[in-house]
Amino acid sequence: MKIKFVSWSMGYSVFQVVQGLLIHPYQTMRQVVRERVFIWLSFSPVFLWIFGLAIWRILEVLLLRVIPYPNGWMFLALWFTTAIGMYQVLLAYLLVRFLSVARPE
Repeated sequence: MKIKFVSWSMGYSVFQVVQGLLIHPYQTMRQVVRERVFIWLSFSPVFLWIFGLAIWRILEVLLLRVIPYPNGWMFLALWFTTAIGMYQVLLAYLLVRFLSVARPE
């Protein structure tokens, strides 16, 4: 029972940090750097990109059969990659900025 509670608690905490990074990246990144527990979540866009790429490779054949416009699908894949890349650059910038200003405790 206690392991289930810890799992739900950890999942909730991770979800809250990722949601905060999506909605308020500046405030959440500042809090993440202060607490130094979830710094690894600053790379969540990369994890999302890897997950999206895996799903894309699995569904690629089915999607091309349903909607046979490879240029359209390629545009969406390129758009997704560019958006995730730019967002990761923003989070990396905020991480470096707040880590350089943070005081060691």
